[in-house]
Amino acid sequence: MAEDPGDPLVNKLLRSMATQAMSNALYFSTGSCSEDLFYHYGLALDKYTHFTSPIRRYADIVVHRLLMAALLKDKKLEPENPLLSQKDLEELCHHINKKNRAAQRVQKQSVELFQCMYFKDKDSTSDERCVADGIIYSIRANGVLVFVPKYGVKAAAFLKNKEGLVITAQPDGSCEWKPGSLRRLRDKIISTTAGGESITFSLFEHITVRISEFSSRSHPDTIKLDIINNQPRSKTGTEPTHGTSHTSKTDLVRDVIRSAEEAQLAQKHAKRTLIRDEDREYCQTQGNSLYSLLEEIKEMALQDVSVG
Repeated sequence: MAEDPGDPLVNKLLRSMATQAMSNALYFSTGSCSEDLFYHYGLALDKYTHFTSPIRRYADIVVHRLLMAALLKDKKLEPENPLLSQKDLEELCHHINKKNRAAQRVQKQSVELFQCMYFKDKDSTSDERCVADGIIYSIRANGVLVFVPKYGVKAAAFLKNKEGLVITAQPDGSCEWKPGSLRRLRDKIISTTAGGESITFSLFEHITVRISEFSSRSHPDTIKLDIINNQPRSKTGTEPTHGTSHTSKTDLVRDVIRSAEEAQLAQKHAKRTLIRDEDREYCQTQGNSLYSLLEEIKEMALQDVSVG
């Protein structure tokens, strides 16, 4: 995997991004897809299942019941409760996967909520705890996405405000707003003022940001980042990462882009995998089940579709 030998914080960010880019493992019934799709990419295993104490996950309970049924069959005994059919198992797996994704979203939103609570009662203009080092990890049309290692915060930092002014830097690195325009490239974004001054923000560069909590009557509270300096927050000896040469950063960005392209090609190839003829004949269809359709209809019914 791509890494920067002189910047452990960037390496930590890269590992996090690589993990998030992986497709989530899914629960499935072995009769619902071909055997070449059984593999677990993250663990590099061709076949994998897991079960712990049945008090933890309903999926574990299902696996325990199947194991008990298999053991009873060896003893020529019948289980107390009839086993689920292939169709019922597939719909159950779909339901468990849906609830698992919901739990992950709740966990993420819980972290964001407590981050907002931490900064809610702090004055971002005077409290030093609200100023921290950040690392750019994504380029957007009107700004960048920044990771703040000190607090584990990931949020957007805009380079163009509502008044149409763009950010620019003074000789000491401090930032201010001036009329101008933005030019977005693949691995960087360039802010140019009307007077011809320009500043470039590149992937995996360290910058200094001010952190504040933004409240809205119509949306959940969020973390707001403002770039106050295009230089790192600290240049102490404990953080040798910030002295990384421009050449090594360029190589790092090139490696990351190449890895991302390879991952996209691998995912496309996996989606093109054909189901064997015997699977088409004997296994459950890969199309949406009635259960899935009913779940989608239920979700649509809960949505606010009224026109203001």
